[in-house]
Amino acid sequence: MKKPSIPSRREFIAATAVGAAGAILPSQSPAAAQSAPPEPESKATPPSGSSDDLRVAVVGLRGRGWNHTMGFARLPGVRVVALCDVDSDVLDRRAAECAAGGKNRPAFEVETTGDVRTLLDRDDIDVISIATPNHTHSMLACWALDAGKHVYCEKPVSHVVEEGQRIVDAAKRNGRICASGTQGRSASSVRSAIDFVHSGGLGKVHCSRGLCYKPRRSIGADTGPKFVPSSIDYDRWLGPVAYQPLDRRQLHYDWHWNLATGNGDLGNQGIHQMDIARWALDQGAMPNAVASVGGRLGYQDAGDSPNTQVAIFDCGEAPLVFEVRGLPKDKASQSGKWEMDRYEGQSIGNIVHGENGMVRISNSYSWADFIDGDGKKQQEWKGGGDHFANFVEAVRADDEAILTAPIVEGHLSSAFCHLGILSHQLGDAATPSEIDVAWADDPIATDAWNRMRSHLTANAVDLSATPVVLGRPLRVQASGDTIIGDPEATAMLVRNCREPYSF
Repeated sequence: MKKPSIPSRREFIAATAVGAAGAILPSQSPAAAQSAPPEPESKATPPSGSSDDLRVAVVGLRGRGWNHTMGFARLPGVRVVALCDVDSDVLDRRAAECAAGGKNRPAFEVETTGDVRTLLDRDDIDVISIATPNHTHSMLACWALDAGKHVYCEKPVSHVVEEGQRIVDAAKRNGRICASGTQGRSASSVRSAIDFVHSGGLGKVHCSRGLCYKPRRSIGADTGPKFVPSSIDYDRWLGPVAYQPLDRRQLHYDWHWNLATGNGDLGNQGIHQMDIARWALDQGAMPNAVASVGGRLGYQDAGDSPNTQVAIFDCGEAPLVFEVRGLPKDKASQSGKWEMDRYEGQSIGNIVHGENGMVRISNSYSWADFIDGDGKKQQEWKGGGDHFANFVEAVRADDEAILTAPIVEGHLSSAFCHLGILSHQLGDAATPSEIDVAWADDPIATDAWNRMRSHLTANAVDLSATPVVLGRPLRVQASGDTIIGDPEATAMLVRNCREPYSF
């Protein structure tokens, strides 16, 4: 499809379900809250540069997008020429920081806009770099690719399974480079460790495990609609998502824990470790089947994503096991700094188990090691990498093969995360004994479940009062577009987009 046109005021108001910038009053309906959005505008003038410079626009600036901005700006022959964010306060602050420069940071002027569509027609922008909330990643990526831009897209590249394939197709259709922001693939230590596994250093691989033991405190109870800060264009922030009032204390970041906009920690921090776990198995396809157990446990708040979960993926010769823990190691730690559990020395990271021992890969992507069956360290790899530089090299060469994290890999790793969440969403509350029976034939899954149960007991979680959810087993068609024998689950692989944000 072609890039979206910028609608007139009248067209935009008729198509949207809620007004643009400004606070949404809790007592107002979406229709009553409508107001005409401001015409797209841009400010400042970017510096001139070489005609060979690669010109980048960064979309989404509050968190990871600032890393994008600085990561590209420091590369030779690359200029960040435009910034885009739906929060005008964030946008103005980041533009000022660009102009001011800093220690080991260049000073440069940028144009600014609150509407990404103003960037799509411009011939002086080569790359769109996306670091917005998850629910807009695939929309923005497809728009940019269909506008002829190269795309660097943060993880997860999609919000539901089907959207990832649409980005893959858009990149191929338009002949553009598209990379996933799973930067562990550019780290030399990680690449060396994976090469060791693939070359048989571990012998037969028994299991590839991803860990995300990361402190996640309550985001506060849902006490009804809240005011959206006036600096935020809430309509554009929602994008393709159906209108919903803000029902938590803060809009920013905590969207991760609402499945309408985020993907829980499995699709937040966890996708980095999911990507490496899948890579270790050389898994270039969808899983055969998915199962899970978990819940949002230890507190009640406005989130609806699991903060504790074990997801098991049937990948053929060896399973992929993923473990999420948002609570600390025990109840006493909840009143302190939330010290987290560790498994084989890792709280966030990867462990590949094989007949000759295990390979551990750190969350920093700066080291990995091989521990033999006697518990002795036999080999260690150190070294990071520059994911932005790898993307730029691929764009300059117009060669997708240079990418360490091509979009198809980002799509598959995102899909694994979505399928783990989908199993949970369609599951039912279960007693520990029911889970014992359901997973009795799988010793690897049983071990992960038993350790999770001990973790919850240490946090004084009463599983009789707040039971965990035994996820629905899913059998996945190789194409990824069907859950075999389950039309309800298949329908949830796709989402309907609100106009004018379809793609």
